[in-house]
Amino acid sequence: MDELLVGGQALEEMLKDVDVNSLLKHLIKEVKTTKSVSKRDAIIKKIKYLSGLQKNKMDPATAFILRTVPVVPPIVRPVTNRGANRLEFADINQLYRDHLLVNNSLKEVADILPPEQLITERKDLYNGVKAIFGLGDAISGASRGRGLKGLIKQVSGASGPKSGLFHDRILKKKQDFSGRATIYAEPNLGFNEAAIPTDMLWTLYKFHILRDLSRSGYNYVDAVKAWTTRDTAATNSFNKVIKAIPVILNRAPTLMKTNITAHFPVPIEGKTIGINPLHLPLYAGDFDGDAFSVHLPMTPEAIEEAKEKLLPQHQIFDYRKGAGNSIIMPSHEAIVGSVYMTDPDMSQKIHHFKTEEDVLKALKRGDIKENTPVKIG
Repeated sequence: MDELLVGGQALEEMLKDVDVNSLLKHLIKEVKTTKSVSKRDAIIKKIKYLSGLQKNKMDPATAFILRTVPVVPPIVRPVTNRGANRLEFADINQLYRDHLLVNNSLKEVADILPPEQLITERKDLYNGVKAIFGLGDAISGASRGRGLKGLIKQVSGASGPKSGLFHDRILKKKQDFSGRATIYAEPNLGFNEAAIPTDMLWTLYKFHILRDLSRSGYNYVDAVKAWTTRDTAATNSFNKVIKAIPVILNRAPTLMKTNITAHFPVPIEGKTIGINPLHLPLYAGDFDGDAFSVHLPMTPEAIEEAKEKLLPQHQIFDYRKGAGNSIIMPSHEAIVGSVYMTDPDMSQKIHHFKTEEDVLKALKRGDIKENTPVKIG
């Protein structure tokens, strides 16, 4: 007499008897002659399953029988330290624990009791996997009481999409690498610069600062403490990374490629973003309350792309002004200032300097004025 099979073993033997190719041909013929809507729908579902098996060259017993339970990486099931020796475990960790306890219990009696007396244990094992995947409730009373959710329920939401991973964790969470502020005119900026609030920059560049500190020998905890207190080492790293990594400014609606442009940040006090008036045509913006979004590239590839393609120096020419014509040009006060700066006051004494750097240093010291005539060389 053949051995009596139950549970997964019985299902596996039944699935081994399914001939995918012949059954698929039969169902395709049947669906063409079936008039019942409900029956036709059921046949189409079967055809989809069988077509998937045929396309992936899999047999039903291999595809539909789960022999091992996949364990997700620790990064998506974290253990959080809440202080005072309290650890908070992700829901999935507890569901894995419940399943392991049932699995170990079944192993202890599987060789002692006949299969027909292990129905309850096998069912608990099956329900444990369902709970992990998020297709059923937790199997232990404590886990059910805490309302623990499996993977699919965490993503899709137990009570709808708004309580799921995307809405509740991603959209709801305050983003660390982006910001938003109203712009104002700041003519005292370099061509590739933008004035960004200091507090915003410290938040945006947090992980770049932590990375730089770790390369200097800091461990993670000390690096976070240095960033939080903004001590000398963290400030040095801050000044270093903002000169090497530009921010990306975007003015919505983004209708043109120049609406997204990279700038090296200049820290300022306040809560508004300073923009060189020369750059307004890039964004089709003005200073009547326009708000810009600020984004920070994180990967080395994104940083290099921002510097090589998105800086204002790469956006000077644009088809809106015609081929070969500059979209960035001085206007209004910039023209008056340019005339003033380039029109020497010959009533003053001519000063001689060796280099342009010497001229700028003399201007900064107050030895000469903006329109003092100079000779270099």
